[in-house]
Amino acid sequence: MEVNLFIAQNRAVLMTKEQEKGEAAMSQRKFLDRTREIDRLELIATRIRKNALENITKTGTGHPGGSLSIADILTALYFGRTYDPATGLWEDIMKYDPEYPLWANRDRVILSKGHAAPALYAALAQAGFFSEDLLRIYRKIDSPLEGHPAMYRVYTDKGKMVEHGTKGVDFSTGSLGHGLSIGAGMALHAKVYGYDYNTYVILGDGDFQEGMVWEACLTIPNKKLNNICGFIDYNRLQVDGCTDDINQLDPLDEKLKAFNWDVRVIDGHDFYAIIDSLDYFKRTRNQNDKPLMIISNTIKGKGASEIEGVCSYHAVPLSLDEYERAERECLGKIDVLEKRVSEQKPVAMKDKSLVKTQPEETQEDLSEIIHRNQYQPYTEPTATRIGYGNALARLGGYEKVFVLNADLAGACGTLKFVEQYPENAPVPLDRRSINVGVQEANMMSMGAAIASCGKIPIVNSFGIFSTGRAWEMVRQDISYPRLNVKIIGSHTGIALGEYGVSHQGTEDVGAMRILPHITIIEPSDAIQADLLFEEVLQLDGPVYFRVGRNPVPLIYSNGNPYGVTPVRSFAIGQGYKIKGGSDITLVCSGPILCEALKAANSVKESVRVVDMPTIRPIDEKLIEKAARETGRICTIQDHFENGGLKDEVLNVIGSRRLNVRFDFIALTGFTESGSPADLYEKYGLSAKRIIEKLRLTVR
Repeated sequence: MEVNLFIAQNRAVLMTKEQEKGEAAMSQRKFLDRTREIDRLELIATRIRKNALENITKTGTGHPGGSLSIADILTALYFGRTYDPATGLWEDIMKYDPEYPLWANRDRVILSKGHAAPALYAALAQAGFFSEDLLRIYRKIDSPLEGHPAMYRVYTDKGKMVEHGTKGVDFSTGSLGHGLSIGAGMALHAKVYGYDYNTYVILGDGDFQEGMVWEACLTIPNKKLNNICGFIDYNRLQVDGCTDDINQLDPLDEKLKAFNWDVRVIDGHDFYAIIDSLDYFKRTRNQNDKPLMIISNTIKGKGASEIEGVCSYHAVPLSLDEYERAERECLGKIDVLEKRVSEQKPVAMKDKSLVKTQPEETQEDLSEIIHRNQYQPYTEPTATRIGYGNALARLGGYEKVFVLNADLAGACGTLKFVEQYPENAPVPLDRRSINVGVQEANMMSMGAAIASCGKIPIVNSFGIFSTGRAWEMVRQDISYPRLNVKIIGSHTGIALGEYGVSHQGTEDVGAMRILPHITIIEPSDAIQADLLFEEVLQLDGPVYFRVGRNPVPLIYSNGNPYGVTPVRSFAIGQGYKIKGGSDITLVCSGPILCEALKAANSVKESVRVVDMPTIRPIDEKLIEKAARETGRICTIQDHFENGGLKDEVLNVIGSRRLNVRFDFIALTGFTESGSPADLYEKYGLSAKRIIEKLRLTVR
């Protein structure tokens, strides 16, 4: 209760003078009073609170405090409307259609504080996305209402249509800090591809203790994404106590203004203030370059007086006795409000019709674009990152492709694409690249959001950052919903050389392998990188594409020094026997293949060499054939010994019960700075050291 008193005493201070001056001119109050709108909204909000409390209590799990504190915000978004004196029409705050939850031009709501899902579910049921009966199986097995919101998706898996998630949920949330980046990606998509929707993000004060939120706070105004509106549920309580004691955020409004946000500070339970703020956002969006953040001072547990302002009810359900008292409180208020609404004299209201339009995007055939833009032959050693970048540039005309960089466009090979489609291009559709700066986490979630809108985002960074720093974003926002994001990990392995341990991505494949649904590819030369990326763009699903920094000899060129037959068509999931042999098989992926070929061509033994550019799904048949025909397999990887190609091959050997002698050559720990050649020699990856390890006989 002390927190509530603090908020009440300081509300006048928090309201800026500019807002106070403009409030009378912009207020919707007289129009809302004329139609008794506030009673209608209060009634809906109370029903949402009652249903949320019932679901949490009867399930025995959930977050009551933060669910109740956002009920009024959700009510205003889904059920609020504003009056336009110029047209004489009432217009809904948000445009959406429960019958068509995937309508591409709908307004989006992202519940960044995903633990408040019970309130969101209750609001969606009220809005007609599904029956209220479904609320009774919240968090139950096989229920679409998970503990935290799961994005509604319809996709094809193994030839079958799969429906997943909750109708009306625009993106999966739960891990704090992701929501504003998701909103940024959706807002960016609308700007570039000509959509006219708004994105609303509901955040908690806990979100603002995550660094990723401040990455998004920096990027959104810089990129002039004024079609995004944030609500902060500022109830000043978190799991372990008062936010002011743990991580004080004040002066939050000044901090956000310093990040170039337009900021309004309101009472988050005052429908007049909420509707006025939303009306201001919609009216000024096209005149104001700044995004809007609404700091909503709220009370945790609002509507159930017994738990209001008590932090212990953050994630603890009410007891049955407490729930019964709270239910009586809600039912009593519902009774009063229903009578008020029923007794009101009808007021003639003309509503602005919902017109479900959206821009017509060009329906392109990617295979035709590939056919018209063939790869150009390579004549000298070239880095695999450059091969990937060349493919990206020549296929950039495919308008679904969107490229995101984290201050490494040149390093990751995307510069040609960026020059063709810069973010400041005069035509919006030509702005299909963005540099978010040094913000890998924000970039990854922005890419995921763009994928949720049906595009193919390609997110670029060094492998250590795209799979390490941003791993949780890959897990939560890409792997879980199976979104079509292509993750580029450049400058990988100790072949990176002098950069040292902080930049040598030697655990990245393992970090991706433990996540479901992600295809993992490591091309071995620039030709393969170029041609395989064609296949990556045509594959519907997340891909990790591992490329290297340094020039690599061409393995698949005409007249290559290894005697390898040139290949001009590569397929995902297929390995390639590039040298015959009957004594032992070396299985490799990536530029380390050159060392394997050197070793194989330098010894008396008959050594088979298999190039395995797709680490997952791996070519099991080719491995089994090698095991049966040579009786001995050795994997070689410029990667830590755990989690990489070695483990994938071992899975095949184990699952197929292959009787084969198995060896592996890999890194056993971190290395150091040095030239690639010196590092390969010292840490056992050079051709010479491969021969020694396998006790082969030099000619």
